[in-house]
Amino acid sequence: MVSAEETAASPPTLADALARLALAEDTLRAIGAGEVDAFVVDDGTHDTMLFSLSTADRPYRLFVESMRDGAATLSSSGIILYANDRLAEMLACTRQSIVGSALADHLAGDLPAAVTRPQAGVWPRAVVEATLLDERGVHVPVLIGSAPLDLERDGLTCLTFTDLTAQKAQDREIARLSVAQELRMAELQAAHEALTVQATHDALTGLPNRGLLVDRIDQALAQARRSGVCTAVYFVDLDGFKRVNDTMGHAAGDLVLQSVARRLSAALRPGDTVARIGGDEFVVLTPGLAGPERATTVSDRLMVELARMSDESPQPIAASIGVSTSVAGRDDAEVLLHEADRAMYEAKSLGGTRVALFDPAFTLLTDQRTDTQGMIEAALDDGRLIAHYQPIIDLPGGAVAGYEALARIRTVGGDILPPSAFIDVAESSGQITPLGAQMLHLACVEADRWGALVPGPGPIVAVNLSGRQFEGGSMHTVVAEALAASGLPPSRLHLELTETAIIDLHPDNLIQLEAIAEMGVQIGLDDFGTGYASLSHLRRLPLSFVKIDQSFVQGIGLSREDEQIVLAVVDLAANLEMRSIAEGVQTPRQLERLTEMGCDQAQGYLIARPMPAGDLPRPPTHRAGIAT
Repeated sequence: MVSAEETAASPPTLADALARLALAEDTLRAIGAGEVDAFVVDDGTHDTMLFSLSTADRPYRLFVESMRDGAATLSSSGIILYANDRLAEMLACTRQSIVGSALADHLAGDLPAAVTRPQAGVWPRAVVEATLLDERGVHVPVLIGSAPLDLERDGLTCLTFTDLTAQKAQDREIARLSVAQELRMAELQAAHEALTVQATHDALTGLPNRGLLVDRIDQALAQARRSGVCTAVYFVDLDGFKRVNDTMGHAAGDLVLQSVARRLSAALRPGDTVARIGGDEFVVLTPGLAGPERATTVSDRLMVELARMSDESPQPIAASIGVSTSVAGRDDAEVLLHEADRAMYEAKSLGGTRVALFDPAFTLLTDQRTDTQGMIEAALDDGRLIAHYQPIIDLPGGAVAGYEALARIRTVGGDILPPSAFIDVAESSGQITPLGAQMLHLACVEADRWGALVPGPGPIVAVNLSGRQFEGGSMHTVVAEALAASGLPPSRLHLELTETAIIDLHPDNLIQLEAIAEMGVQIGLDDFGTGYASLSHLRRLPLSFVKIDQSFVQGIGLSREDEQIVLAVVDLAANLEMRSIAEGVQTPRQLERLTEMGCDQAQGYLIARPMPAGDLPRPPTHRAGIAT
C-alpha cells in the first residue's frame, strides 16, 4: 500500500500504475483462494487496526501454510488474528471461522497464562499441553508452542499446535501393554509360587513334604556343626488310623490327618518343622536343642497333644513315635530319618502308642526283619511253605474229627521253621496275604486226599485267617478258588479268626465272611477270651464255633478262676448253638474236666503234636464230619 503523501510528492508513472495493477490482480487472486493479505480487526481494546503482509513476506507465509503443525497469531487479548490451514483442519472448520474468534472458544479447558499473558511486559516462550475442541465436539490433544512477536506497540503471540492424537494413542497402547505385561508377570510369579508350594508341600495338610523336610534337616545339621547344638527328628506313625478309613470313610480320615497336622504344629516352637511324608506318617524336626535329653520332652509333648484328639476323631487316635538325635551335625538327613523310622517300628513292635529312642541295636533287628521277608518271599516262590496238622477230637469218645493246619517253612537246608519265626514279620509286611492264600490252597488239596481214604464225608481241615487277608476285599473269592481247585467240599473247610482280627473288621469284611459262610464253609473264633470280642460280635458274625484259649485250659486244676472262665465259655457257646473247642490240652485231668463241663472238642499235646500230613493217623480213626 502507498501513502497519500507519497502520491502527492511524485506523480504516478505508467510503470507505477502497471505495478499497482499487478498487485491488485494478485490480491484478488489471493482473496479468491481464501487468503488474506490485509484485514481489519477490532478486538475491543484498541482502535480499529489494519494488518497487512507485504509481498516480501509471502515466502514465509507459504512456509507457515505448508507446516504439518497448526499455526496462529494471537492478539494480546486472546483473539486469533491468523490461522493456517492445518489449524483449521485440526478444528474441523474453515480458517475464516477461526480468524477473529477467541482462542478460548477452541479449547477444552483453560490455556495456561504463560501462553496468553505477558510477565512484567515480556512475552515468554512456552510449550504446554492442551486440548482443542473441534466443531464436532471432538477433543484433540495438542502441544502448544508460543513465542512473542513485538509489533510496534501491540504485543502478539505466535502459536504452533502439534497434534498429539497419534502420540497419545501410542502412549495409551504402551501403557496398556505395560499393564498387561505387569499382570502377566504377576500371573507368572503367582503360578511359579503355586508350583513351588505344590512341589514342596503336602496338598491335604499344607505341611512341608519329604523333599522340603530333607532340605530343612540338612540346613539344621549344617548350623549344628558350627554351634554344636542337638538336632532331633521324630517319626510319627498313627495307631489305629486304618480303622477310621475303614469304618468312617476316607473323607473322615482326611479330616483326622488335617487335625493331626494342626495338633503337632501347635505343640512346637515357631522354628520347628512338621512334615507329612505319606499316608498317616508325619515327621517333626526340632533344631537347636540344648541336648538329646530335650528330645524326650518334645516327644512326650507330642503324645499329649495327640491324646487330646479324642474329642475330634470318631475313633481313638494315638501314635507310635521314633526319635533320632544328632549332636553337632552328625550324619545327614537321610540317616536321621532312617534311624527315626527304625525306632518307630520298634515302638510299634512293643505294642504301639509309645515313644522309642533310636538304638544301634535296632539296626540288627531291622536287618533281621528284612532277611525274614526275603526268606518268606523265596519260600513262597519255591513252594517251601508246608503244613503240619494237629488232630481235633470229639468229646467224649476221642474220635478224630479233623485237623488244624499250621504253617511251616522248610529252609533251603531242610530245617523246619515254626510260625513264631516268620508270622509276625509276614503280618507287618503284608506278606501274610499271599502266604495265607497259599496255605489255604495247600490244606484244601491235602484234606481232599484224606477224604479218598475213608468212607463218608471225611475229616475237616481248619485253617487260620489273618484280618489283613480281608483288606483286598476278595477273601471269599480266594476261598472259592481254593475249594474249586482242590475239589474239597465246603462243609469240610473250617476257617478260624482271632479276636483281634474281628475287632478290626470293616463292614466290607463282614460281607466277605457272610459270603464264605453261604458257601457252606464254617467260621470260628480262635483264642477266645484273650482279645476284645463281645457278645455283639458273636451275635452279628456268622460263627459256628469258638476255641477256648490254651491259657485258660492249662489253668484247669490249678486256678478256680480259669475253670470258671472255661465253663462260662462252654455254656455261652452252647446257648448260642456253637461248638466249643478247647486248645492246649496237656494233662488227662484237663481232658476229664473239659468232658465234664460239656466241651464239644479238644486239641493239644496230650492228644497229638502237629505233624506232617504223612504222619497223620489212618482210618478207621477218622470220623465222618462234625455236627454243628
